[in-house]
Amino acid sequence: MNRNACRPLFAALALAVLPPAGTAAAQSVPGVPPSIGQEIDRALSQVPEAHRRSAPGGPTVGQEIDQLINRPVGQAAPARSRQVSLAFENKTDVKALVIQFTPSGSSTWGPNRLARETLNPRAWMRWRVSGTDCRYDVRITFALGQEFVRLDHDFCAQEKIEVTAVDAAAERPALPVREGVALFRVVNRTDTRIAVLRVSPAGARRPQGDLLGIWMMEPGDVYTGRVPRGGACLFDVRAGFDPEDTDTVTLARQNLCETPEVVVPARRSAGG
Repeated sequence: MNRNACRPLFAALALAVLPPAGTAAAQSVPGVPPSIGQEIDRALSQVPEAHRRSAPGGPTVGQEIDQLINRPVGQAAPARSRQVSLAFENKTDVKALVIQFTPSGSSTWGPNRLARETLNPRAWMRWRVSGTDCRYDVRITFALGQEFVRLDHDFCAQEKIEVTAVDAAAERPALPVREGVALFRVVNRTDTRIAVLRVSPAGARRPQGDLLGIWMMEPGDVYTGRVPRGGACLFDVRAGFDPEDTDTVTLARQNLCETPEVVVPARRSAGG
């Protein structure tokens, strides 16, 4: 509703509840007419305390109305924090090792929510988080190497995701282009598992931490990642084939904003 159209409505409300003439307006300044919000606060101050709305430390009703009226045209109201419930049910026959979820605009996946636990077949878990977001990206990995990804899921509309099957390579949709975050995939085309995966800004003296954790990428597996979008968007993708991260290959200066799929190629034999 247009803020100018709100004024007659709030004025009528104020007049309907105003106390008798002669009572001082709440926080009024001599010579300055009180605002509609101040008039409403003055009227509400006459209500017995037991019947007033309790709002310790927050704005009064009148202050909230003044903020609404004085907000610049076209400016959205500030988002209110809420508690969002995120639940996952494992309907596959393989246990899940990693569950990550993050607001859709975030540039990192965040921690493994399972920590030292696993999500076993036919089991489900729920997490409650506070924030202003309802839409989250989700990444789940399983003991046999498969990955399940759900992007931009509205948990306020549907709080539980039922995982009935992992993502097949032929069914993976194209990754969306988003402002502020670049989504990418790393594909293991070698004949051995990848135990450690690091994605670091190109030329960084120290590589970033391992992205896989306890999960390992079997041949043919895919890891879906995310990095901040901006600048040259060049990253070094380093795959380690042993847990000690001594046998490695690095794909240098990958532009993950323009080329969101990075393939770790088959390795040459020792005599090749």
